[in-house]
Amino acid sequence: MDLLGYLNSRLVLSESRKPGQLPFITISRETGCGAISIAKILITELKKRGQAWKYIDKEVLNEASKKLKIGQEKISYVFEAEKKTHVDDILSALSNRYYKSDKAVRKTISEVVKHYAEEGQVIIVGRGGVAITAGMERGLHIKLVAPESWRVHSLMDRKQKPMEEMAAFIKENDLKREKLLLDFFKKKPGEFCYDIVLNRASFTENQVAKIILDIMQKQDL
Repeated sequence: MDLLGYLNSRLVLSESRKPGQLPFITISRETGCGAISIAKILITELKKRGQAWKYIDKEVLNEASKKLKIGQEKISYVFEAEKKTHVDDILSALSNRYYKSDKAVRKTISEVVKHYAEEGQVIIVGRGGVAITAGMERGLHIKLVAPESWRVHSLMDRKQKPMEEMAAFIKENDLKREKLLLDFFKKKPGEFCYDIVLNRASFTENQVAKIILDIMQKQDL
């Protein structure tokens, strides 16, 4: 469902509600910590409680590209921790009538994430969610971490790939995420404030979900 369809579907339920009255969650993670699987468990459990939640991940790219009226491939570089040079900007502007500046792309991505958070009952997986929504009310910010060896073996089990390949994959993706935060928000991962930091080596996916649900209940979220 695109952003417009999503907002319209929520309008019937929220005509008397101002943005920000419903809670949202952001999940940041080190590579291999299984954030999407945990988000799906949370959604299932919240549904049992009569709450209609959803999670977003790659949808951010889709919605941002629609707003900018350009293909996703034109803006995906942001999440690959790549940055346009001034030469890139000049050449793109001269050769593409639909050219969008680096600043416009990042601004639009932030707007999309904020729209979802303002509507509430959404789990934002990665995509700089914790930074973009910093200061917004009714948010619960989660960080999933684990020792590198645990993450390597976790990905080996899930992807059925050799250890060397998964170790290299983790190093590459962790570096991309760190560069993304530095380029996009001018901060390192450790500079963001999380409500909960959980070690995946100590808890199963179901246990992590239960901890989050318990905290949501205690915080009246």
